[in-house]
Amino acid sequence: MSSAAFTRFVKASGLLLIAIFSGLFILGFVIGETDLMSELFEKIGTIAEIGAIAAFSLWVIRILLMQLKKREFTYLRWVQLAFKFLKEHHILIGWAAFSAAFAHGTYFLLQTSEETESIYSGLVTLIGFTVLVTFGLFLDNRGKGRKYLKYKKIHQGISVLFGIALVVHLLFG
Repeated sequence: MSSAAFTRFVKASGLLLIAIFSGLFILGFVIGETDLMSELFEKIGTIAEIGAIAAFSLWVIRILLMQLKKREFTYLRWVQLAFKFLKEHHILIGWAAFSAAFAHGTYFLLQTSEETESIYSGLVTLIGFTVLVTFGLFLDNRGKGRKYLKYKKIHQGISVLFGIALVVHLLFG
């Protein structure tokens, strides 16, 4: 498969996932709380976690790549390919993860009658993810020139705070 065809496939898959999660968001309100829906939305939350980790790993792989370039590392080419893939699709991965997290979070916030730590930690995490995506949109649309690096650092800082909230939600929620 050529590089352009692979890119089109990834973009189409990402857009399809966003559409599916949006449809499930609506379906969650129509059907309401059932064991099957709760299990489904838990799985959607897992997909959101994986997507958020993938989007966050762009930063980690960039730091790793800079360190590996200084040394002779056998698999440097694979790390470079992973970095290139994540850099090209960072925004799409972020949106897919956010749509999954939004469907997951709103379902459990509005459909469950329990008031547990997982609901509150999930709400904080969802708010953090919303701020991260909103600032990412601002960065993508207006962050050009000298201000880009400043905005990028702020986006990275927000992602660290979101990551901490996500860890708290996963461990204690």
